[in-house]
Amino acid sequence: MAFDRLKASWEASTIKVFYDIVALESGQGLLPISTKLMGGCLVAYAAGQAAVHLLDHEPMPALLFGVSSAVVVGAGTVGVLELYKRRDKTIQTITALAGVGAFIALVSIILHFVFAVALPPPLPTQRLVNFLLFPIVLWLVFSFAFIFRHAGLRTIPAFAFAATIAIVIDFIFATLMH
Repeated sequence: MAFDRLKASWEASTIKVFYDIVALESGQGLLPISTKLMGGCLVAYAAGQAAVHLLDHEPMPALLFGVSSAVVVGAGTVGVLELYKRRDKTIQTITALAGVGAFIALVSIILHFVFAVALPPPLPTQRLVNFLLFPIVLWLVFSFAFIFRHAGLRTIPAFAFAATIAIVIDFIFATLMH
């Protein structure tokens, strides 16, 4: 009986919804419409992006990178959902994007440490680690496209916008922050 209650509470939990979104099994429609949760996820996303960038950069540029990444995700999502007349999905979509982005940043940090330990100098560690972590960027694009698709965008625009976010953050911002 206690197990059934535990299982039922897991099935209805926000963490389970995020797990399903990361696993590409469910959309953001089951997330609560909460500006507090959205704000918390955006802060977690900014912190995650800053932490990823902090592995190779000074603290101030890393913090600027994290905050600007969260602004791109939030403002870009508001803009695209406004364009597609899907304002009703804005809070859940930003929450899902930021939450999934924060989780992917955490995975990236863990893998960065694993690769950095496994590939010690004199190997060109940073370039090799960046090459090996490129699939993380692809995971981010597919996850974001999946979320945008569940927000009502068609497949091609969802992938195009997800790829644009990844290019702006992971290639343009990352290059400008050097």
